[in-house]
Amino acid sequence: MTRKQRLVAAGAGAAIVVLLAGFLLTTGGGHDSATAGSSSSAGSSSAAVTAATGASAPSTAASAGPTSTAPGRNPNDPPPSLPAVALDHPAAVGNGITARIVSTEAIQGSATGPGNTNGPALRFTVRITNGTTRPVSLDGVAVNLAYGSRATPASPLDDPSQMPFHGIVAPGKSADGVYVFSIAVKDRASVTLTVGYRAGAPILVFTGPAR
Repeated sequence: MTRKQRLVAAGAGAAIVVLLAGFLLTTGGGHDSATAGSSSSAGSSSAAVTAATGASAPSTAASAGPTSTAPGRNPNDPPPSLPAVALDHPAAVGNGITARIVSTEAIQGSATGPGNTNGPALRFTVRITNGTTRPVSLDGVAVNLAYGSRATPASPLDDPSQMPFHGIVAPGKSADGVYVFSIAVKDRASVTLTVGYRAGAPILVFTGPAR
Protein backbone atom coordinates (compact mmCIF):
# COMPACT_ATOMS: atom_id res chain seq x y z
CA MET A 1 0.00 0.00 0.00
CA THR A 2 1.36 3.40 -0.93
CA ARG A 3 1.76 6.25 1.49
CA LYS A 4 -1.20 8.02 -0.10
CA GLN A 5 -3.45 5.01 0.33
CA ARG A 6 -2.44 4.73 4.01
CA LEU A 7 -3.36 8.39 4.62
CA VAL A 8 -6.79 7.94 3.01
CA ALA A 9 -7.50 4.81 5.08
CA ALA A 10 -6.47 6.56 8.30
CA GLY A 11 -8.74 9.53 7.54
CA ALA A 12 -11.69 7.23 6.80
CA GLY A 13 -11.12 5.40 10.08
CA ALA A 14 -11.04 8.65 12.04
CA ALA A 15 -14.28 9.79 10.42
CA ILE A 16 -15.97 6.50 11.36
CA VAL A 17 -14.83 6.92 14.99
CA VAL A 18 -16.25 10.47 15.12
CA LEU A 19 -19.56 9.38 13.62
CA LEU A 20 -19.84 6.46 16.04
CA ALA A 21 -19.16 8.68 19.04
CA GLY A 22 -21.78 11.15 17.90
CA PHE A 23 -24.29 8.37 17.44
CA LEU A 24 -23.65 7.02 20.92
CA LEU A 25 -23.98 10.45 22.49
CA THR A 26 -27.23 11.12 20.61
CA THR A 27 -28.84 7.83 21.56
CA GLY A 28 -27.70 8.19 25.19
CA GLY A 29 -29.24 11.68 25.47
CA GLY A 30 -32.47 10.47 23.92
CA HIS A 31 -32.63 7.64 26.45
CA ASP A 32 -32.10 10.08 29.34
CA SER A 33 -34.78 12.40 27.97
CA ALA A 34 -37.19 9.54 27.56
CA THR A 35 -36.47 8.39 31.10
CA ALA A 36 -37.02 11.90 32.46
CA GLY A 37 -40.23 12.22 30.47
CA SER A 38 -41.40 8.86 31.72
CA SER A 39 -40.58 9.86 35.30
CA SER A 40 -42.42 13.15 34.90
CA SER A 41 -45.48 11.39 33.48
CA ALA A 42 -45.41 8.84 36.27
CA GLY A 43 -45.15 11.63 38.85
CA SER A 44 -48.08 13.47 37.29
CA SER A 45 -50.14 10.31 37.18
CA SER A 46 -49.26 9.51 40.77
CA ALA A 47 -50.21 13.04 41.84
CA ALA A 48 -53.51 12.71 39.99
CA VAL A 49 -54.24 9.37 41.65
CA THR A 50 -53.29 10.80 45.05
CA ALA A 51 -55.55 13.80 44.48
CA ALA A 52 -58.41 11.50 43.53
CA THR A 53 -57.99 8.77 46.12
CA GLY A 54 -55.50 10.05 48.70
CA ALA A 55 -56.04 11.22 52.26
CA SER A 56 -57.29 14.62 51.18
CA ALA A 57 -60.40 13.19 49.50
CA PRO A 58 -62.00 11.74 52.65
CA SER A 59 -61.23 14.96 54.51
CA THR A 60 -63.15 16.97 51.91
CA ALA A 61 -66.09 14.60 52.03
CA ALA A 62 -66.16 14.70 55.83
CA SER A 63 -66.08 18.48 55.94
CA ALA A 64 -69.03 18.66 53.59
CA GLY A 65 -71.02 16.25 55.75
CA PRO A 66 -74.61 15.19 55.19
CA THR A 67 -77.19 17.96 55.21
CA SER A 68 -80.82 17.67 56.16
CA THR A 69 -83.16 18.51 53.30
CA ALA A 70 -86.32 17.14 54.83
CA PRO A 71 -89.16 19.62 54.46
CA GLY A 72 -90.71 20.96 57.65
CA ARG A 73 -91.63 24.00 59.63
CA ASN A 74 -88.89 26.17 61.01
CA PRO A 75 -88.84 25.58 64.77
CA ASN A 76 -88.35 29.32 65.32
CA ASP A 77 -91.62 30.13 63.58
CA PRO A 78 -94.83 30.43 65.62
CA PRO A 79 -97.21 27.46 65.35
CA PRO A 80 -99.94 27.78 62.70
CA SER A 81 -103.46 28.84 63.66
CA LEU A 82 -106.37 26.67 62.59
CA PRO A 83 -109.49 28.23 61.01
CA ALA A 84 -111.57 30.09 63.59
CA VAL A 85 -114.81 28.66 64.92
CA ALA A 86 -117.61 30.32 66.90
CA LEU A 87 -117.21 30.64 70.64
CA ASP A 88 -119.87 27.96 71.21
CA HIS A 89 -118.45 25.47 68.68
CA PRO A 90 -115.87 22.71 69.25
CA ALA A 91 -112.49 22.82 67.50
CA ALA A 92 -110.16 19.96 66.59
CA VAL A 93 -106.41 19.92 66.32
CA GLY A 94 -106.55 17.03 63.86
CA ASN A 95 -104.71 14.39 65.86
CA GLY A 96 -107.52 13.40 68.22
CA ILE A 97 -107.29 16.42 70.53
CA THR A 98 -110.37 18.62 70.64
CA ALA A 99 -111.38 21.65 72.69
CA ARG A 100 -114.50 23.67 73.36
CA ILE A 101 -115.52 26.62 75.50
CA VAL A 102 -117.89 25.23 78.15
CA SER A 103 -118.93 28.65 79.43
CA THR A 104 -118.24 32.37 79.08
CA GLU A 105 -119.09 34.55 82.10
CA ALA A 106 -118.96 38.27 82.68
CA ILE A 107 -117.64 38.88 86.19
CA GLN A 108 -116.16 41.57 88.37
CA GLY A 109 -112.61 40.37 88.58
CA SER A 110 -110.67 40.42 91.84
CA ALA A 111 -106.96 41.15 91.71
CA THR A 112 -104.83 38.92 93.94
CA GLY A 113 -101.37 39.29 92.41
CA PRO A 114 -98.93 42.12 91.60
CA GLY A 115 -99.82 44.10 88.50
CA ASN A 116 -103.47 42.99 88.59
CA THR A 117 -106.40 45.39 88.91
CA ASN A 118 -109.96 44.78 90.05
CA GLY A 119 -112.53 45.40 87.35
CA PRO A 120 -114.74 43.97 84.63
CA ALA A 121 -113.54 40.67 83.27
CA LEU A 122 -114.52 37.59 81.31
CA ARG A 123 -114.13 34.10 82.72
CA PHE A 124 -113.79 31.22 80.27
CA THR A 125 -114.07 27.54 81.11
CA VAL A 126 -112.28 25.52 78.43
CA ARG A 127 -112.56 21.75 78.06
CA ILE A 128 -109.90 19.66 76.32
CA THR A 129 -110.72 16.09 75.31
CA ASN A 130 -108.04 13.51 74.63
CA GLY A 131 -109.22 11.42 71.71
CA THR A 132 -105.83 9.77 71.22
CA THR A 133 -104.65 6.41 72.52
CA ARG A 134 -102.03 7.87 74.87
CA PRO A 135 -102.06 10.10 77.95
CA VAL A 136 -101.53 13.79 77.15
CA SER A 137 -99.85 16.33 79.41
CA LEU A 138 -101.75 19.60 79.89
CA ASP A 139 -98.95 21.39 81.71
CA GLY A 140 -98.03 23.31 78.54
CA VAL A 141 -101.52 24.56 77.62
CA ALA A 142 -101.58 28.24 76.61
CA VAL A 143 -104.86 30.21 76.57
CA ASN A 144 -104.98 33.83 75.44
CA LEU A 145 -107.65 36.42 74.69
CA ALA A 146 -107.69 39.32 72.24
CA TYR A 147 -110.40 41.78 71.24
CA GLY A 148 -111.35 44.13 68.42
CA SER A 149 -110.32 44.28 64.77
CA ARG A 150 -106.69 44.86 65.76
CA ALA A 151 -106.62 41.79 68.02
CA THR A 152 -105.55 43.79 71.07
CA PRO A 153 -104.37 41.38 73.80
CA ALA A 154 -106.48 41.25 76.94
CA SER A 155 -104.60 41.05 80.23
CA PRO A 156 -104.85 37.78 82.17
CA LEU A 157 -106.27 38.36 85.64
CA ASP A 158 -105.04 36.44 88.64
CA ASP A 159 -108.59 36.02 89.93
CA PRO A 160 -109.22 33.47 92.73
CA SER A 161 -111.60 31.55 90.46
CA GLN A 162 -109.03 30.76 87.79
CA MET A 163 -107.82 27.17 87.46
CA PRO A 164 -105.31 26.73 84.61
CA PHE A 165 -104.83 23.33 83.01
CA HIS A 166 -102.29 21.02 84.60
CA GLY A 167 -101.48 17.34 84.94
CA ILE A 168 -102.34 14.48 82.59
CA VAL A 169 -105.56 13.69 80.75
CA ALA A 170 -106.03 9.97 80.01
CA PRO A 171 -107.15 8.62 76.62
CA GLY A 172 -110.88 9.14 76.12
CA LYS A 173 -111.08 11.58 79.04
CA SER A 174 -111.54 15.36 79.33
CA ALA A 175 -110.20 18.08 81.60
CA ASP A 176 -111.36 21.64 82.27
CA GLY A 177 -109.35 24.82 82.75
CA VAL A 178 -110.66 28.19 83.92
CA TYR A 179 -109.10 31.47 82.69
CA VAL A 180 -109.96 35.07 83.57
CA PHE A 181 -109.12 38.16 81.49
CA SER A 182 -109.61 41.85 82.22
CA ILE A 183 -111.71 43.37 79.42
CA ALA A 184 -114.04 46.35 79.36
CA VAL A 185 -117.68 45.76 78.46
CA LYS A 186 -117.36 48.03 75.40
CA ASP A 187 -114.60 45.80 73.98
CA ARG A 188 -116.58 42.55 74.00
CA ALA A 189 -118.37 42.86 70.66
CA SER A 190 -115.65 40.75 69.04
CA VAL A 191 -113.25 38.63 71.06
CA THR A 192 -110.87 35.84 70.06
CA LEU A 193 -109.80 33.10 72.44
CA THR A 194 -106.84 30.95 71.36
CA VAL A 195 -105.86 27.57 72.82
CA GLY A 196 -102.60 25.74 72.28
CA TYR A 197 -102.60 22.40 74.06
CA ARG A 198 -98.81 22.02 73.83
CA ALA A 199 -95.81 23.92 72.44
CA GLY A 200 -95.64 23.78 68.66
CA ALA A 201 -99.15 22.37 68.22
CA PRO A 202 -101.61 24.12 65.89
CA ILE A 203 -103.54 26.87 67.68
CA LEU A 204 -107.30 26.44 68.14
CA VAL A 205 -109.16 29.72 67.55
CA PHE A 206 -112.58 30.67 68.91
CA THR A 207 -114.14 34.00 67.97
CA GLY A 208 -117.38 35.95 68.35
CA PRO A 209 -119.21 38.38 70.62
CA ALA A 210 -119.07 37.92 74.39
CA ARG A 211 -121.57 39.64 76.65
